[in-house]
Amino acid sequence: MQSKEELKKALHTLIDSIEDEELLTVLNDDILPSVIENHSKELNEDDENDNAEEEITGIDAALKEADRGEPISLEEFKKMSEKWGSK
Repeated sequence: MQSKEELKKALHTLIDSIEDEELLTVLNDDILPSVIENHSKELNEDDENDNAEEEITGIDAALKEADRGEPISLEEFKKMSEKWGSK
């Protein structure tokens, strides 16, 4: 597997070898931004999935507390639920 520096060097070499201005424009305006955006979305979706697991764990813990007769106050519930929509 190539290192990050080797990959960058290979990409620079490839780009430097392209003489077609239209192709360079398409790469710059369409292809690269799309690839970067999709990659960023995938990373964010992974983070959202992690947050969902945390929320489920928190809800499960709250249900167990309620089963033991240890319910939280309405104010505490409101504070917790405000966080759910912001992730």
